[in-house]
Amino acid sequence: MGAVSIMTSQIGSLAFSRLSRHFADSKVPFEVIMPSGESHKFGKGQPSFTVTLKNRRAIKALVSLDEGNVGEAFLDGSIEITGDMLRPFELRGTLSDAHPLTTIWRFLQPLVLGQVSTNRRAIADHYDIDADFFLSFLDPEIPMYTQGVYVQESESLAAATRRKFDWCIEQCRLKSGDRVLEIGPGWGGFAEYAFKRGIHLTGITISSYSRDFLNKLKERTGGDWDIQLVDFLEYQPKAEFDAIVIMGVIEHIPDYKAVLERFSRWVKPGGRIFLDGSAATKKYELSSFMVRHIYGGNHSFLVLHDFLDKLASTPLKLVECYNDRDSYFYTFRQWAINFDANRDKVVARFGEFNFRRFQLYLWGAAYEFFSGSLDCYRMIIERPIYGDGRSA
Repeated sequence: MGAVSIMTSQIGSLAFSRLSRHFADSKVPFEVIMPSGESHKFGKGQPSFTVTLKNRRAIKALVSLDEGNVGEAFLDGSIEITGDMLRPFELRGTLSDAHPLTTIWRFLQPLVLGQVSTNRRAIADHYDIDADFFLSFLDPEIPMYTQGVYVQESESLAAATRRKFDWCIEQCRLKSGDRVLEIGPGWGGFAEYAFKRGIHLTGITISSYSRDFLNKLKERTGGDWDIQLVDFLEYQPKAEFDAIVIMGVIEHIPDYKAVLERFSRWVKPGGRIFLDGSAATKKYELSSFMVRHIYGGNHSFLVLHDFLDKLASTPLKLVECYNDRDSYFYTFRQWAINFDANRDKVVARFGEFNFRRFQLYLWGAAYEFFSGSLDCYRMIIERPIYGDGRSA
């Protein structure tokens, strides 16, 4: 046996010893296959997933018991995970995630580069890739990058998305001829749905890929919407809107005071705002993997108590708020299943790295909603007109 093989074997023995101690009482049964082919099982019962370590880097990452290190090793192919892709995330609570430089730069970036520049860089890193990448996991009938509204788990994502759009239109009391502002129109799911009901939609985005896709969709379908490439914080509409729709975008603009001040000016008296977003209880709480590879900048899940506190200082009023956590779990799980089914096509066109980072993201997010670590709120907000005719 060569020196390298002996060293790898010794490292493997030390790794097994540490992992055995750490996962001695694991409630999640799983299997680890070492580079030598040696297999070790942890927890009681049949393994629900298998972690295959291909080299020394993989061993080092796993033995660090740091989820950021494990994620990086997964991205470069040093680690493979097969089996039930929800179950590995049950182990997150037993791992550390100590990456202070990532955290420091995340909050230093807006101070150094400015918030608008930070927004553009973060959105470009996530969204500025050919639409076919996202269409490989979004619903093919209605490509919407937020959750549907499910009544039962077994129904299709398309049906759940149509229900969400119908609820939005009904609650915002929209009718043919009304003018709506959509913040972050993505790949046109709601824009096309609204157009078919005679609603005039203006969309603002800072993703040139999204704008170009929507303009081509407009030409192809004969749609009637206006897409502007402008940051939310710099947008200056020429007139008030009958309603504002912001689906799954509030996470990108966590300055709620600035958001709500603009909503107050942009929506007509009596007009309504549909807003939804994935939610946590602590502002800016995000794993190092998510910051590095999915949502950079100062992205933050919606923090409801903070948002409502800022809302109370505006003339706007909350009409309805509903926790849609289960719907987002069903949605993310379906996206992850779709993405895995299209693996070969995605890898061939966009590379192994992009497939792996989104595979980890989609299954990880599904688990966060499944476990209750994340919530999802959808709400209706109104600029009221009072009984004496006064408007807010």
